This record gives sequence, C-alpha cells and structure tokens, in this order.
Amino acid sequence: MCRGILEGEAMYVDEHVKLWNLASIKIWDVRHRVLHAGEQVKGYRLPASGFLYTTRGSATVTLDGEAHAAQKMQVLHGGKGVCLDITLSEEYFEYYLIFYRASLPVSGSRELQSLLGQHMPFHIQYAFIPSYPVVLYDKVQKIDQYWGQTDALAKFQVKTLFYQFINELMRQLNTQDIQTIQPNLVAQAVRYLHEHYALPIMVDPLAELLDCSAGHLSRMFKKETGSSLIAYLTGIRMSKAKELLLHTDASLQAIAEGIGIPDVIYFNRLFKKHVGVSPGRFRESIISLPTSQDNTKGKSELSIVRRKLRGYIRINDDNHYQYKQKGDLRIPMKSKQSVTMLLLLSLTLLLSACSSSQNSTTANGNGQNNTAQPTASVQPSEHPAAQERVIKHAWGETVIKGEPQHIISLFPAATDYLLALGIVPQAASSNGEDSDEFPTYLSDRLQGKENLGWQVEPNFESILAAEPDLIVGQDFMGDAFDNLSKIAPTLFAEKVKDEQGVIRMKTSLLKLGEMLERTEEAKQVITDYEKLAAEGREKIKQAIGDESVMFLRLSDKEVRYYSKRNYEVLYDDLALQPPASMPDPTESMQVISLETLPSINPDHIILLASDGAEVSEIEKTAVWKSLKAVKNNHVYMADYGLWFQGPGGPIGQSKIIEETVNWLTR
Repeated sequence: MCRGILEGEAMYVDEHVKLWNLASIKIWDVRHRVLHAGEQVKGYRLPASGFLYTTRGSATVTLDGEAHAAQKMQVLHGGKGVCLDITLSEEYFEYYLIFYRASLPVSGSRELQSLLGQHMPFHIQYAFIPSYPVVLYDKVQKIDQYWGQTDALAKFQVKTLFYQFINELMRQLNTQDIQTIQPNLVAQAVRYLHEHYALPIMVDPLAELLDCSAGHLSRMFKKETGSSLIAYLTGIRMSKAKELLLHTDASLQAIAEGIGIPDVIYFNRLFKKHVGVSPGRFRESIISLPTSQDNTKGKSELSIVRRKLRGYIRINDDNHYQYKQKGDLRIPMKSKQSVTMLLLLSLTLLLSACSSSQNSTTANGNGQNNTAQPTASVQPSEHPAAQERVIKHAWGETVIKGEPQHIISLFPAATDYLLALGIVPQAASSNGEDSDEFPTYLSDRLQGKENLGWQVEPNFESILAAEPDLIVGQDFMGDAFDNLSKIAPTLFAEKVKDEQGVIRMKTSLLKLGEMLERTEEAKQVITDYEKLAAEGREKIKQAIGDESVMFLRLSDKEVRYYSKRNYEVLYDDLALQPPASMPDPTESMQVISLETLPSINPDHIILLASDGAEVSEIEKTAVWKSLKAVKNNHVYMADYGLWFQGPGGPIGQSKIIEETVNWLTR
C-alpha cells in the first residue's frame, strides 16, 4: 500500500476557483477502463494531475495510502506522482481517468503569490460523492467521446467540456465539507526507492515523476532524512546485498544486477566502502559463523533477476504509461544509455576519492555535485566570463552577467544548436507533445539532464522550477519573451529563412553563435558540415545519378510532401532530384492524394511516419504496390525523432546526410 500523506484540511473552494481561473489547462489524456474480477491496479503513479470518475461497481481506491470506498458516480482527484491502487469489491469496476496539466503565470499579484503558497488545487488529493452526479457524468462521457476524435475542433470541445466539468465540480464542492490531503513528497520518494532500488534511479526523472524540481526534492529529502537521495538509495542497495549474500548462493554478478548495479567491479568497491569488507569476505565470514547462529542459507524470497525494462507502447489501457503486472510493480525510468552508464552517473558522486580531474565537466544528473560545472564541453578557458554584456535582438535586449552555468533549452532545434556549439544545457525540452524523451538523435548527449517536457507553449511553472540562469528558446516563442525574461535572461534561436523562404541552418547557427560568443565554434561546425555534405553529394551522384528522390510523411491518414523549405539538407546540400512532375510547393509542405503518386512515380522514397499502423495500411494498397520505388525496394523508413526534429539543426542535418548516403549508395 502507498504511504506518505499529511493530515487532511478543509477545502477552500473560493480560493481554488481563483487559481483554476488563472491557470492555463492542457488535457493530457483521457481513459475509460473496466476492471473485472481478478484484476487490480497496483502502485500506478499518476503521470499528471487527474480526476477519477467512477460509473459502475465498487472498489477500494487508494491514493498515496488514503483508502476510499468508491461506489458508482464518485469523484476522486490526485496530483502528478500520486500512487494509485484499485482493489475490486464486486465483479467489476468501471471508471474514467482524465489527466491534465495546469500552468500558472509566473508574474502576478501578491494575492496570487499568497494563494499559491497556501493552496494547491492541482496537486491535492480528495474524494467526494456529488449531489448531482448525472450532470458531471454527462461532461465526462462527452470528454471521452471527443477525445477519441483527431480533428482540432474535437480537441477544442474537450477543453471546453473540461472547464464545464470543473465549473460544476466547484459548484457542488462548495456545498459540501470536503477534506483535502497534500502529498508528502519525501515519503513518496522513500517508498519509491524501497520498491524500485533494482532500477536505474536518478534524481531528475524521480523529481519529474513526483512533479517537483530536482533541487527542491534533494533539499527536502536531505532536510527530512539527513541523507542525500542517492546515499539513501545506496544504503538500501547495500542492505539488500547483505541479505542476498546471507541467504542465497547467488553469484556476485547476479546479486549486483539484482540490486541495480550491473557492474560487479563497481559493486565490489561500493560494498567494501560501506560495509568495510568485500562481498566475498562478508559471505565467508557469515559461512564461518558457529552453527548456533542464524546463518541459514537457501533460496531467497527476493528476486535477484532483473525484469526486462520495456519502452512506451500505446495500448488501450489506463495504465499504458506503466506496465501492470501481478505482484510488485516496477516502473521503468527514462533510460537513455545502458543501465551501467546510468548507474555510474548516478552513484559516482558517492566515491569522491575515485573522481578524476575530468569530473568537474561531467554531468552527473542527480543534483548532488557541489562543484560548479561549465556549460561548454570544449575548451571553456577560451571564453572567459564577462562581467556584463548586452545582446540586442529582434525581441529587445538581453543582459547576461558572467558566464551562465545552468542553461536550459526550450525546443529541440535550440538544443541542437547549443550542443553543436559545445554547450550542454542542464535541462531541455522533450521530443514532442506527450513525450518524456529527448529527441532520439540527441539523447546520448543529454544523458542525465533534466527533461522539461514539451515547451511549444512555455510552461512557466516548470521552467521556473528548473532554476536557469540562461534560457534559450526558439523564435516562434516571441510572445513569451517578456515572461521568460522575468525568470532568467532569455535568447531565442532563429530559423533564418532566405528570400525563397528556405530555412538556412548555417545562417541560423552563426546568428546564435554570435549571441553566445561562439562565432569561431559555429564557423568550424559549418566547415565540417559542408565537407560532409560535399562528400555525400559525390557518393550519391555516383550511386544513383539523376534518379528522383521524394520525401513523404504519413500523418493523420494524409500523405504530405515536404520541399527544400524545410529540408534544405536533401534538396540543396545533397542536391537530390525531386520528381520532375512534382512542382516545388509554395509552402514547406503540401498534402497530396495517394492516388496521384503513380503519376509522380519517384525512383526513391524516404518515408516518415509516427504510427506504424498507418504504414501497414498504405503498404496494403494496390496504388502503393504499383510504385517504382516500392517494386525496386527503394523505400527507406526514416526515424521520426531524427527526421521530424532534426532538420534545421547542424547535428540533426549531419545525421540525416549520413543516413541518406547510406540508403542511396548501398
């Protein structure tokens, strides 16, 4: 059962209404589920704040250890990171889950700041039986109905209905005396560590799971436990290791893997540091104890075999974010590299004696490093910190004092530019909407960094929590410049277009390089890029001559053709030949019908799709099968993370060149 709650307090509906009125709401997901006899939900952590509305049957619904006897037509609410358990009381239990994210303006009156300090309507836990349940049920049912539709009007209707739901909810709550509970952050973290010690755990992903900043979680954890989070986790792992050494014949490698440290050499060093002897000597000393002592060895009741971590899969299930299994649930964190590397990053801080002179420039990702680390990954000494400098740009002026140490990036293209210039942001936006992953082609460079989520509409609350000293966004965020500047100095990376409307990466990179005093680095990146493109052009020319190449994207059952306005890398830098019968669209993209493809009939097709089902569907059609590129096996499936987010950035475009050359020359 989940633990970690504080005593309840009365709900102040009027204050909550004021905060709901000021918040910007985004519906994150809507789910409809029926549990049958023998099924349960165990240890599911809410991926966002959410409402659970019951419709049929009964069950015990537990939110962070607070049990509620849920009957039909009941409303429960919990914040992001709250632990949800559902145990059936009858043969079935039907319910809806509506997840949402709320963002409040950074600046505001003293009244707003006071309200935020006292009330958290988006995070608190409560349950109540509405006086007029049918009115709420009608809104919930329609929200679910419209959520399944893909058109923009339906999505707008979902948000409209959600506000109507909140309005009716607040009106009915105002007539009842409802007790609310604020989650105990540290107790939730402690429970998570005890349950998931065998997984690669880092502070940033855990903080995101609990809906707070890594710095705040670390400070609160240290204050309440007297230990850092990573040190506490290590203590748990060492206790489990001693238990396994005492009660099993498992090998040291198996034990190391069983407690989340696959590197047995590192496990040996860590165990000796904390216990005083090596694991082998510890086991030998236990075996040599007199038989009168309790030193029974045998099969352990604890599993030392790591369960396979699986990635995100879209399934029609409330718990599609976290796999539901019988017994203890283990939730995979955001793993970017091998498990070994993650653990080394998260635990290296505990071995200061083993740290090298390079550690000061290595990102640890767990918020525990007391040594300030420069943002530049190459020759930081060449760029001495200036006392103060003023940067003029299209949105005004930005004053930067000293050398920023905690840079965050709000868009993948901006992250690409920064990394290319040798600057590693301490936090960056995700790969796309509803994603908690970095762009696939940048993930190895962002290992251990904080994921800010999708920031097309900047989430000022999460940005403020990241505590940046420099914010780098993208030019389309111009309307948010003033608010972002109130948090930290802000610069926008521009996607500069030429007179033909083509986005020019090299010009864009130079412009940001000048603002960040990295002009020479930008010029070197461009030189290397031009050399790579020239070599690629020559190889492709020799391999396919003047054969045509068409870049297509499948999206929402549409076939979309993209021109050089977005993909200069293909049609300018690599000089690929578009089909002669396909005129260059006046915009960056043009929707074409599947039926027109045979008349265009390109020699090669680069196909981008985020949904494998759409690809399978089009591959079954006679029209698709008739294409010359399909018959000759000249269709190349592009990685969505690279080919959708990569164009416009020097790292992304370089990788696109490498893939394209590989496809067309093999």
